[in-house]
Amino acid sequence: MRDWIYTSFIFTLLFLGIAPLSMSQIVQPERIEIEIDNNSDNYVVVSAEERGLMLFRETEARQKNGTRLWEFIYYDTDLNEKWKRSYELNSLLSLRGYDYDRGQLCILFQKGQYQDKAMEMMNMEVASGDTAYHSIRRIVPVNLEFFEIIGQTVVLGGNVNYRPVVVHYDMLLRKIRVLPDIYRENGEIIDIIPNKRDNTFDVLIAEVTPEKVKTVTVKAYDQYSNLLQSAPLKPQGRRNLLDAQVTEFDGQKQFLAGTYGPKRSRYSRGLFVATLSPNGEQQMRYYSYADLENFFGYMRERREERVKRRLEKKKQEGRKIRLNYRMVVHELIADGDKYIMLGEAYYPKYNSYYYSGFGGYGSYRDNNMYFDGYRYTHAIAVCFDKKGELLWDHAFKLDNAKSMQLKQLVHVNSQQDRVVLMYSFDGEITSKVIQDNGEVQDVATSEVALPRPEDEVRKNDKEVFGIQKWYDEYFYVHGTQDIRSIADSGLSSTRKVFFINKVAYN
Repeated sequence: MRDWIYTSFIFTLLFLGIAPLSMSQIVQPERIEIEIDNNSDNYVVVSAEERGLMLFRETEARQKNGTRLWEFIYYDTDLNEKWKRSYELNSLLSLRGYDYDRGQLCILFQKGQYQDKAMEMMNMEVASGDTAYHSIRRIVPVNLEFFEIIGQTVVLGGNVNYRPVVVHYDMLLRKIRVLPDIYRENGEIIDIIPNKRDNTFDVLIAEVTPEKVKTVTVKAYDQYSNLLQSAPLKPQGRRNLLDAQVTEFDGQKQFLAGTYGPKRSRYSRGLFVATLSPNGEQQMRYYSYADLENFFGYMRERREERVKRRLEKKKQEGRKIRLNYRMVVHELIADGDKYIMLGEAYYPKYNSYYYSGFGGYGSYRDNNMYFDGYRYTHAIAVCFDKKGELLWDHAFKLDNAKSMQLKQLVHVNSQQDRVVLMYSFDGEITSKVIQDNGEVQDVATSEVALPRPEDEVRKNDKEVFGIQKWYDEYFYVHGTQDIRSIADSGLSSTRKVFFINKVAYN
């Protein structure tokens, strides 16, 4: 691999000859490229917020003592390289998780595939690269799904024999314990949410009550793993609560938003919002997807109108409206006296392949089904007031984007009197800006900017492409590209790069 890195200023729209109207609101002031070969592992990119970005990956370089080198590169917010170094790690270790919080990066590794093995962790100071190493003993063989830094501790969540488990590790005392009152039947961890304000954290658990009702329980802990509050939601009617996110626990009320559906179904039919008080009092409201004004805004205009007409006719005839969607809730953002929920609708895609042959009894023909990733139809951003009253909603078209993992594609940034949604896929960036009153201010699409006007993208790796929220009003988009360049002499050359572009809505 040729280790070639450069930072470039992105040319202005007029210099590129692109119509200002088509890209006028999305700016990409900085870009870095790292040239890679076809066999190189892609970099993991971690936001260090206002401190910059950290990149790391496992290399092919093996040492004589049997270790393997892991490469780390640290950039500031202008994408200037601050330092680069390699660390030797056991070649049997594989990456299991990572998290960043206030200057420190923790990276979790596991030796082999056995869940009862001890886990190794690097605790790195990003500004200097100084690193401490921890060996986290497995009290129970956890199938790990969540990893979060909480102050000077880390929290690991997952399941054991299909039961939820949360493990707490104190980095100062180097002690580990399993959180009580979580390991139970018919439960699943939805998310572990750190609260940076006071180093508490919430564990959201989806569970089934003895009455066979699916609900969501919120458990709040301090950084020392002491239980502060445990509150199971109590859905009304024949409803199941399927997914949710929650605001920070501050000793007062907490706000939750998520999806609900009918019993014995994985599909949701609408959204619920709930407020929790420390005394256990809770209030809940429900909104069918048909109640949302712009839920079908991802469709073509004529199709959207037809769907709305059919729903309105059903309402007038007094018939029940049943809309079934798989919807994952990614974020719930407190924005002054409002809350903004972001969810994405998806469906799993299966394909089949046929094969035939000859056996002892003649010819045969059969087919096998295989999972071919998730397809995303659209995202929704929904705004509520503190009482749970619906203020506005908007849809964001995702054009059946594919991902082999169920990950967040659209990211949201609240900026004073507006909300900015950003999405990147297959070499393009799309933004949707919503004003404080719920009106759409602008929708813009831009190609991912290249460093030179003579550069041409030959291929975007769709599976690697993505965008993330960074700091203040900035996002970053990253991925791999095959780029063709033509020199002044007329000769052409190609390069495969891992890139990062700094992005903002101006």
